[in-house]
Amino acid sequence: MLVIKNYDGFNGRRFSNPWVALVGEDARIDFSAKIGGYTGAWGKGEEGQLYINKPEEGKVYAYGQKDNRGNKGGYEYLKIVNGKMVEIEKSELIENL
Repeated sequence: MLVIKNYDGFNGRRFSNPWVALVGEDARIDFSAKIGGYTGAWGKGEEGQLYINKPEEGKVYAYGQKDNRGNKGGYEYLKIVNGKMVEIEKSELIENL
């Protein structure tokens, strides 16, 4: 298991639970498989850790947290290289797939 990010408590009515997903070869975020989770209580805004169950070398992942008011949401990319997380800029995504 690999912890991606620690989250402080947040307003559960405004923000969704943090999420993580694989990025497919077509550069689309693929939510079809559950690859990780969040340790905070679902929908309550509790602090917790976002994690990947079985991180795979060379795979690209996206993670984020939706803001239901349309502000400050978004997502970030990372790749597993030598067992460590390496942040990837969106402009470098295709090169890393």
